[in-house]
Amino acid sequence: MESGQIPVLTVNEDTIPLAYEKAIREVWEKGVSVRTEYDRPEDPPSRDATVIITVRNPFGQPRFHRSFADGLGGLAEYVMEVVHGAHDYWVKPVEEILKGAESKDTRWTYTYHQRLFEYRIEDKIVDQIGYMVDKLTQTGYSRRAQAITWNPKLDPPTEDPPCLQRIWGRLCDDGEGGYIYNMNTHWRSRDLFKAWFENVIAITTLMRKIVETLSKKTGKRVRLGRYVDISDSLHIYGSYFREIEGDPGKGIKSFFEKLESRSFEERTWNSDFIKPYFIDDGVGKGLRVMLEREKDMPDKVRKAIEEELRQMEKDDYLV
Repeated sequence: MESGQIPVLTVNEDTIPLAYEKAIREVWEKGVSVRTEYDRPEDPPSRDATVIITVRNPFGQPRFHRSFADGLGGLAEYVMEVVHGAHDYWVKPVEEILKGAESKDTRWTYTYHQRLFEYRIEDKIVDQIGYMVDKLTQTGYSRRAQAITWNPKLDPPTEDPPCLQRIWGRLCDDGEGGYIYNMNTHWRSRDLFKAWFENVIAITTLMRKIVETLSKKTGKRVRLGRYVDISDSLHIYGSYFREIEGDPGKGIKSFFEKLESRSFEERTWNSDFIKPYFIDDGVGKGLRVMLEREKDMPDKVRKAIEEELRQMEKDDYLV
């Protein structure tokens, strides 16, 4: 590729762990070296590319890769944050967000759930996911069912604007009287090694919630289709190279050597194994612990997570 051009890479796999491993290899081998705004002086440049990832079966097993940043209970809480707004009440007031770096308020500037379900336009609140569901219920083949996160008034002053930018969905006839729901997400920036996997677990859980709601509203069977994940900048931070590599002398090759020395089953977990840890991981995280710990959680959100916990305790429920 010509110097100065960011490559565009594609990954097509059946499951999330397969896509995760393939993306790391592709970005490492074919990405360009680019500095980031988070680098320390001693960090090498990141490896970076624009990447389009297709996961053909988002809930295909095994669904979980063992190499991710948070614990299993922490991942469960993050899923509740995205799907049910578990931490929307941690977001600081608009007037504090507008202060940018001058704000002394250490609370968050956004959550994905808040932007998707309660997007604020001055004094109006818009449920964008609700709009998507209504639009597709009326016209399943519509190209207009989308939700955005970027707020041009609130986000430019902040040091940590949202990475997820847009969700787009569409229904297709399945040839059997029902529908298949396909969904795309578009991200401006993505930490591949420490964020991509957790993002995708949460977003595909939201995808399933949309499918369930569409099925109820249309009165027809709606099945999960493929998930497409588009990142303008999918990167491996230079500060991670040693952590990923193990041996600084070998570079990231040692990470891939570990992949080759273990079977795929030894590198992954299926949903049945994960589920008890999503409920309570034994080290202070998980849905049950979260409900006990967070006394200030709004009642509406608490009830949604309690229902999620009840569903999760059923044998046939996939996390």
